[in-house]
Amino acid sequence: MLHSGETRRSRCETIRLTGSGDGVGIAESRFLSEEPMTNPDQPVLMAAKRIVWPYAASPCHHDRHLSERVQYYGPAPIGLLSGKGAVAGFLDGTLARVFPAAEKKPYLYFGDIFDGSAWIGATGNIKGRMASSWLGIPAADGTHALRFGEFYKVEDERIVEVRCILDIPGLAAQAGIEILPRSRGKAAIPGGPAPSVGVRVGASDPEDTNLTRSLVEEMITGGCNKLEGTDLASQGLERFWHPEMAWHGPWGVGSSFGLDEFYRFAQGPSVRSFPGRRGSWPKVAFLADGEAAGFVGWPGLIGEFTGEPFLGMPPTGGPISQNVMDFYVRRGGKLLENWVLIDLIEFASGCGVDLLARIAERQAR
Repeated sequence: MLHSGETRRSRCETIRLTGSGDGVGIAESRFLSEEPMTNPDQPVLMAAKRIVWPYAASPCHHDRHLSERVQYYGPAPIGLLSGKGAVAGFLDGTLARVFPAAEKKPYLYFGDIFDGSAWIGATGNIKGRMASSWLGIPAADGTHALRFGEFYKVEDERIVEVRCILDIPGLAAQAGIEILPRSRGKAAIPGGPAPSVGVRVGASDPEDTNLTRSLVEEMITGGCNKLEGTDLASQGLERFWHPEMAWHGPWGVGSSFGLDEFYRFAQGPSVRSFPGRRGSWPKVAFLADGEAAGFVGWPGLIGEFTGEPFLGMPPTGGPISQNVMDFYVRRGGKLLENWVLIDLIEFASGCGVDLLARIAERQAR
């Protein structure tokens, strides 16, 4: 643990644990609960939040808190990386080379004890100039924003598992290379809620946390997973969502505002492509923390691709799965906003479509 005024240094940048509370400048004292820790798991969870923050809030890392046996489940084509050397090599090597002076800001950061271990969830944007090409995406002038979603499992004050999805098609689009059809929803890189709602560095009220957890779980198991064929009304989602709800999907799907847009631009097309689809349950991790919550499913959605084309991909007639991350905030008794990341490159590969090959094809035109 660092003391006030101390810094952690990597070869990329200095991360201060003191300051105003923006970006990486969150004071270490904010990770300490102002309430008595009556929950015996709370000290473990608060320690995990401190350990993970430098990874979630900096594009460059160090390996101090990585377990020797850490497993990193990345998006395609990165895949599974095993061991401290391989994981640190990707984080401090590849990503640091591509974005050497970027800032990484999570607008949602929260934690929970799931299946006996401390887990931390984070999502936000990595913003900066691309200094070199990556995955065929050329370095281009100007600032780029790469959406990220991450879940960290912490045991014995070491990170033992990381699940990560990066919105690579969105990054390619910012370089002028569209590898997916135009979004039905608003095509934009979304922002997040107020930090007081989304960045849960302290201990949260247990009643708030339980309400959020129950609402999300019931929305999935008692709403989404009650789908009958392609009948959206069978899900009854209006029971769970605020009238001013917003849903932010990956690039190619876009953002929807209000349930009507959500049905037309996001849920409807997915259901018509995968009739009777289901969200996997239980998840790899499902966390709730105050008004924030999130889960990661590997896969997170399963079904049969027997309906309409999906994002321009023809139906395969067989089973499909998608690795998915969902992040939520609640207002009152309803869900207000949802950020979703899907590993579309991995999904497309399973459907016989090479999205990364399209990058070279588009540039050759």
